[in-house]
Amino acid sequence: MDEKTILAELGPAINKLRTLALVALDMEDAHPMALPEPPEPDNVAAYERHMKAIAQQVNPRHRALLDASLRDYKCGFPDRAGNYLRELVTRCIEDPEYASAFSPAAQSQLKSRLADLQEL
Repeated sequence: MDEKTILAELGPAINKLRTLALVALDMEDAHPMALPEPPEPDNVAAYERHMKAIAQQVNPRHRALLDASLRDYKCGFPDRAGNYLRELVTRCIEDPEYASAFSPAAQSQLKSRLADLQEL
């Protein structure tokens, strides 16, 4: 597992979620039952690249979280997509198999990313 890859991909993925969340906030005047607008195809492709890069670094049983995050991102639900990433980052911090693989500096960055995800 390469901690640098995970951290490098998490940052832009979180930024994509923030952008999508801001678009959703702009829709406050829309009908309350309206579905969110899905992101542009180029944004989906970029988010998918981030998820695939992270998936190559984590245990196969945790890849389902990344798949679910991508699915919800494609549908325009940044909060749900962020919840799956938050769960993955929490596991990276707490699970012994991951916690020992991250340096103290990387663990600190993961905690910062977790805080970013909780803001979504």
